[in-house]
Amino acid sequence: MKKTGPVFFFYMSILFLFFPAAAQETEDAEDYPVWEETEGITVTGTRNEKRLKDSPVVTEVITAEEIEHANADTLGDILADYGIMYTSNGMGDYIQLQGMDKNRVLYLVNGRRIIGRNSQRLRGETLPLANVERIEIIRGPHSALYGSDGIGGVINVITKKPEDAFTLNASVVNRFLPAYNDPATPKNPGFFDGVNPMREQSVNAAVGIPVGITRNSLDIEAARGAYYYDEDKNESILPQYYRGRMGLDTSLALGSLSNLRLGGSFMFLNHDDQTAADGSLNQFKYIRADGYIEADTSPVDNLNINIRLYDNFYQRDKDTYSAAAGRWNRGSNHENENLSVLEALGVYGGFDRWILSAGLEGAYNSTQKYDLDIPFAGIDREALFVQAEYYRTDMFSLLGGLRVERNSQFGFAVAPKLSGMVNLPKGFRILAGVGVGYRAPSFNDLYMDYESTTQHIYGNTDLSPEYSLGTNAALEFAVPGYFGEIALYHNELFNEIDDRYLRTEGRRRVYQKENISRSMRTGIDAEGKIRFLTYGYFSTGYSWLYAYNRGEEARFHPQPEHTIKMKLGLDYRQPDINTYLLLRYFSPLINPAQPDNRDRFILDTYFSIDMLWNHFTVFTGVENILGTIDSLGPSTAQVFSLGLKYFW
Repeated sequence: MKKTGPVFFFYMSILFLFFPAAAQETEDAEDYPVWEETEGITVTGTRNEKRLKDSPVVTEVITAEEIEHANADTLGDILADYGIMYTSNGMGDYIQLQGMDKNRVLYLVNGRRIIGRNSQRLRGETLPLANVERIEIIRGPHSALYGSDGIGGVINVITKKPEDAFTLNASVVNRFLPAYNDPATPKNPGFFDGVNPMREQSVNAAVGIPVGITRNSLDIEAARGAYYYDEDKNESILPQYYRGRMGLDTSLALGSLSNLRLGGSFMFLNHDDQTAADGSLNQFKYIRADGYIEADTSPVDNLNINIRLYDNFYQRDKDTYSAAAGRWNRGSNHENENLSVLEALGVYGGFDRWILSAGLEGAYNSTQKYDLDIPFAGIDREALFVQAEYYRTDMFSLLGGLRVERNSQFGFAVAPKLSGMVNLPKGFRILAGVGVGYRAPSFNDLYMDYESTTQHIYGNTDLSPEYSLGTNAALEFAVPGYFGEIALYHNELFNEIDDRYLRTEGRRRVYQKENISRSMRTGIDAEGKIRFLTYGYFSTGYSWLYAYNRGEEARFHPQPEHTIKMKLGLDYRQPDINTYLLLRYFSPLINPAQPDNRDRFILDTYFSIDMLWNHFTVFTGVENILGTIDSLGPSTAQVFSLGLKYFW
């Protein structure tokens, strides 16, 4: 493929980003609000509720309506649609924000930290999606608010709050795939050779049930998938799996100025791979459980205090079956992790044009893991953060924050942050920020003792935390029917933790975790959306990343250099019809171990129509229309889906 491909898409993105006048505006345009993102509420960027258009930090919001029409079952599916996840496998979802990946991006659910990374990756399948109100994506360093791991940004999943009235939302989806056709072989099986019309099913339901003075929300998710085999039926391309989750949230008012919320959830995922023709298997079992209690109160005018206690537990087991030996190897590949956190946050808005925030946090994180050199590891941390914002409504905002955190493993860390926003005439505004991010060494970094036939990797308890100095600036344009943003960023990463080669012992190469390099990430994120002919819309996004390893004086390419997404759709009202084409492009990763990496184009389509007084929605979709198969994904050809949703 010619190298001009990304350039062509780049110019198309810029064209639609900065020339919205090409769209036709009609007298009915006001029936379709600007874009839900500009009118929504975000809490992640500043840790107090604020209209997104007044927030001084660069934030992208994926709304409930977009999630509903995404033909997605998992958080990873949603992030893939938005070009944030560039591939996925059994280790987890490979995402990146502003060139940062692995555990340099912090995951939250309702502002609560999520644990359970395998190989420093988090599996989106284990996080909720059935009852999600929106997903907030905040780019740039946010350790000043949230501490470790917030170097590249934050992804916060916001679930729907319990309501006063009875509600019910449910969906059922069936998916199937054609027979696997390996592009590297000439076999070319027919479309229906071995096709499974019931390959994958999922059910999601969210029920709102008010009882007495309480408001309650119950969400349930369940899914199963059959094996999807290669051409010779020797190995599974996709696993056989079973997944289930149940969550309950309760809210009750304690007088006119106080509110109490509590809840919890439990999920499991069983994932089986057939790894060889003789019937050898890998079997993975995941468990995630969490619980929380949270209180809001306003003891005096203009002061809100939030106190919450939560616990998050994660467990993963991998068992292997050898057909040659005729036995299972169980229990040797086990890990679990637990996180308990107590937080208190106060926000005072009684001063003219000032909002002051301060908070305390105490946490204890522990793990037991098969490839650590100690049977049990625990780390406690305590933190204090303060934040001040000076603003004039619809004019400007200037926000500064500072976090001081003590970690029992490596001592103190300090992270300042400064952000600003200025509203300009005719729908324009400028945002800019600079901040320090840090990542404490993980349990793997500190205590790893992983051994295989080809390598041996040791942890290092003398590691220092990674630090980043990040800057970003954005120009945004938003008026009814049009939205555009172009953001520039630059991140310097210090004390980067990596594997350092030590020696060779027989067939094994020996590595140790060390702070060995300093690197940089710089790039552009651009996005544009327009409405035309009342019911039509077009959105486009482009990201360019340049990564350089200053320690080795060499360019490196940990994620796609170019990422592009384009979406052309129609949302007709009365009756509601929604349809779109979604194209994503990823340039190849520079990886000497996989020299055949190539450009990836992924094209999806979706169609839905509301029926029976808007209580039912019938929908269908085709993922990966082009049928591309690649080692980095998609690993299959087309995926066909048909589903039904019910709303009350």
